[in-house]
Amino acid sequence: MGAEESALERLDENRRAVCARGWRDLVGDSDAKRARVLAAWRAEAVSTLPQGLEQLHPSWIVAALQGEPAHIIRLVLPDLPELARTWVLGMQGAGHTGSRAFGGIKACPAATKREVERAAFSWLAPLCECDSGPLSRNLCGLAFDELLTEVTRRGARTVGQSLVGAAPALRARAMAAAGEPWAEIMGAAAAQCTSDAGRKIATVHAKTRIPDSARTPSARLLHIGLSVLKSELVAEHPGSIYRFAGRLPAALGRPTIGW
Repeated sequence: MGAEESALERLDENRRAVCARGWRDLVGDSDAKRARVLAAWRAEAVSTLPQGLEQLHPSWIVAALQGEPAHIIRLVLPDLPELARTWVLGMQGAGHTGSRAFGGIKACPAATKREVERAAFSWLAPLCECDSGPLSRNLCGLAFDELLTEVTRRGARTVGQSLVGAAPALRARAMAAAGEPWAEIMGAAAAQCTSDAGRKIATVHAKTRIPDSARTPSARLLHIGLSVLKSELVAEHPGSIYRFAGRLPAALGRPTIGW
């Protein structure tokens, strides 16, 4: 804080611009506000886990630790969110750690532990730290199971919109294949007044490629809903799709963002 702005000249152009703006804002703040900001920055710098990691579906944290030896898992376990700890302990091999490994953990320097946590979890930061738009925030406010239900509901509505103007027999077959409660949602959407452009967009999404693993009507509608929401979220805000993907199970979130 006692240096001039010229102290930032060692940074590359992009980092220098960001840091210079922060430096000017900090210098212009009152002493009380500056102290609060610096305290928050120090706390963030000390923490090696991404902010908001507890908002991620626990399967992302399991994916980050998959294949790691038990002593590494035990090392980072105490700092993980409670729900994630339960999932991680359910991983194969996570609960078997010998006394020698435990001794190594106790002797592990704090700086080493921080670097291990950074290496394990820093790649998850975009999924829980990005800014996002209102649609993404609303979806991320749902519980995990509720979110999947909402995505599936949107898939059913999209299929219904794609059937606007279709023969009654075709609608009936599609609704019978989906089953309840999705058939009712499809029927209501098919009965609504939808523009030609809206119907064509819905048709494109309804024909999205479904993975072979999606064998039930609900699973297929879920993937159609993901296709719809991906388009809307990408258009909404650059970070929206990442925050949304972080709330999904990793098996669904990875292909949603192309990871």
